[in-house]
Amino acid sequence: MLEVEKTVKQTNVGLKELLIQLQELTTTKFSGSLQITIGNCPNWVLWLRLGRLSWSDGGVNSQKRWQRHLASFVPELQGSQLHEITSIDNQYDRCHILVQLLDQGLLQRQQLTESMLSVTQEIFFDLIQSNHINRNCLSYEIIPDDSSNKHTSLLPMIEVMPNLKQSLKTWQKWQNQNLAGYSPNLFLLIKQPELISQENLSESQLSIISLIDGSQNVRILALKTGLDIVSVMLCLLPLTKLKAISFSKIPFSKIPIHQNSDISHLGVADNQKTLIACVDDSLGVCRALEKIISEQGFGFVGIQEPLKAIPSFLKTKPDLIFLDLVMPITNGYELCTQLRKTPSLKNVPVVILTGKDGLVDRMRAKMVGSNDFLSKPIKMPELLKVLNKHLTQSTQKEST
Repeated sequence: MLEVEKTVKQTNVGLKELLIQLQELTTTKFSGSLQITIGNCPNWVLWLRLGRLSWSDGGVNSQKRWQRHLASFVPELQGSQLHEITSIDNQYDRCHILVQLLDQGLLQRQQLTESMLSVTQEIFFDLIQSNHINRNCLSYEIIPDDSSNKHTSLLPMIEVMPNLKQSLKTWQKWQNQNLAGYSPNLFLLIKQPELISQENLSESQLSIISLIDGSQNVRILALKTGLDIVSVMLCLLPLTKLKAISFSKIPFSKIPIHQNSDISHLGVADNQKTLIACVDDSLGVCRALEKIISEQGFGFVGIQEPLKAIPSFLKTKPDLIFLDLVMPITNGYELCTQLRKTPSLKNVPVVILTGKDGLVDRMRAKMVGSNDFLSKPIKMPELLKVLNKHLTQSTQKEST
């Protein structure tokens, strides 16, 4: 095999030819850049040093990828400093930033290596998928001794072929699940929450749905939930077929369609052992409950959007839940039924809140698994009786 001594260009080739060329570049310990174009996709660039990768960038949503990985691997960066750094949309400046973070001790070399491995595998996956969609539209240019990005010489070097093989393996798994027509770079938005509320969802699905706000793509959801991209897509696919969730190549509006308007922060102070939750689309009802409950020394969380309820409860594990009977997206009966089907929440006492105090409503509330019924407007003596009754029973069960 001859070493590359001058710029080489190839157009309208297939992935196989590119993979053979990559193998040759690693074998001959090539130093320089490999710039790749497929159809109308943004260019990718791989920087190699002695046959190993020292930087890779470009492709779809490269800035989002940069933001995601930097926030994940450099948690010390906060607020305006993180925003300023992650807003950089130039690969040369990004390399310079990484070198500075290394010099300042904010980023360890091992952290950077792990980040580069992850980025490289994402880029290889995107290359493979783009080639699958745009067959024989691949072009590449090899530039030996390319010194246009001098900062790459100060970054760690990683192996090319093992990461390429891992990406091929992920792509094969993606294809086997009939996901070839979907990109993990797609952004998601809940379009019809009422359809979702009718489904019997798994805890993984609930966790994913709770994060969807139009600004998260599949890769971000995978990172936040700890799942791989294939598992995330398999959780979402049934909901996309229902047309409850839609995809976009660019982020949707940053204003969430189903945002949870919590009154208090999720979680309780260390000295608060008991957490009371309320799901009611009326902000006034939640505030009234919060005032009385917090005065008793209990923690409180108020939720106005019922679709957010179960994901929030899985995190906060409340000791008692108040459910409004009539809400626009889903009602208290349906939500109570879902709670009773969720293993970690099925034994939490549930009290139905309603302005209707009829016998039929009480019977139906019992049938779906609620423990009690509280009429609106809420009166402090009745509320305190309910708290005392169910929190005492809960304590007794735990002690036996």
